[in-house]
Amino acid sequence: MVSITTIILLMLIGNLDWQQRRIPNKLVLILAGWAAFSAAFYSDISIQYIMINIGIGLALTLPGYLKGIVGGGDVKLMLAIAPLWPPSQLLWVFSIGVFGLLLLMLFINLLSETLLTNTLSDNRVNLTSCTLKRGVPLGSAIAIGALFMSIYTYILS
Repeated sequence: MVSITTIILLMLIGNLDWQQRRIPNKLVLILAGWAAFSAAFYSDISIQYIMINIGIGLALTLPGYLKGIVGGGDVKLMLAIAPLWPPSQLLWVFSIGVFGLLLLMLFINLLSETLLTNTLSDNRVNLTSCTLKRGVPLGSAIAIGALFMSIYTYILS
């Protein structure tokens, strides 16, 4: 199970990524150190799982990085969280997070269209497309996925 410290760090990173489309290296380094410490002393995650997770993280983020869809911070974040979950759960964190992020962006788009239709019908702006033009906030998706996975794991235990 992931600690509350990890969730707080991921929520902070997710918020910064959402607002600025930037993930500070210092926060990724702190998270990576905390994840390594947790894996070494409090986790059943083996070095083999961590290596598999590194491969998964690179496979999920490098294509987007090479196409300019995600930033380098997103790639580093996926590597930093490698020690936190077994591979199947890491894939769930990523999948749930991306799905949750898409739902959030859809909700914001619908809300903005409703508000703008009521106030400025001639000057409508699609906030989701503006948001996507700035890149995909994968840090936000990972934070969402980690939060949902932690809640799910807590409920089951």
